[in-house]
Amino acid sequence: MPADPTRTVVFFHAHPDDEAIFTGGTMALLAAAGWRVVLVLATAGEQGETSALVGPEVPLAVRRMGETARAAECLGAQRVEFLGYHDSGADAGGSAGGRPVGAFADAPVDEASARLAAILAEEQARALVSYDARGIYGHVDHIQVHRVGLAAAAAAAVPTVYESTVDREYLHFVETHLVVEATIATQPERRAARLGLSAVPLGLSTVEVDCTVDVRPVLPVKRRAMAAHASQIPESSSAMRLLDADFAAVYGYEWYARRGPLGPIDELV
Repeated sequence: MPADPTRTVVFFHAHPDDEAIFTGGTMALLAAAGWRVVLVLATAGEQGETSALVGPEVPLAVRRMGETARAAECLGAQRVEFLGYHDSGADAGGSAGGRPVGAFADAPVDEASARLAAILAEEQARALVSYDARGIYGHVDHIQVHRVGLAAAAAAAVPTVYESTVDREYLHFVETHLVVEATIATQPERRAARLGLSAVPLGLSTVEVDCTVDVRPVLPVKRRAMAAHASQIPESSSAMRLLDADFAAVYGYEWYARRGPLGPIDELV
């Protein structure tokens, strides 16, 4: 179904691959239903994992921007924009001292939200997707996405904001999940202790989740979009090694808290 430009949802993410992991199925379902899907990335993920796939002649940011373009095409996104901030890094913590110049976590909220609000206004967005107040798993860039997203939506008068999250009660059975691995990577004390999901401050409880989207009908699309981010999610990763049934159990649902009236994602539930 062709996208209707008067029906636009903007997805705002911190780093390349976040869009596929947390909201890829929702993006694909909305695109299939005729919504115009726009993806905005705060950073190009310069501080991500460097693998053998990325040679020294190719900057990681360039590689990840190309991966994002391929993933967005899989998911049906009509437009991809980068706000131009620097990835703050997984070990940046709460202090600006260890972060690179231009890190997104240190950007003034009014400045960053103005950049995003300009896109929202141009697109006449009906809804914005960002993150919950904890940034799903506590990464400083994810928390900044929450702050900037709320400010931008208010400035552009976007009626509905969906905050991407995970239902930590649903995921209690999960032994391997990319978000858990990312959480442990950002917290050295948990990494050293090899603590699992039960010890991770993750997402929201079931009662706090407003929309649970079953994305299993488009799971092959979501899996291809995740695989497009091969520098970060190689074939050897825990996610890509999962059998189809296990992949569906772990990545077959996407969760949101909602601010404002019912919107397009509610139509998918």
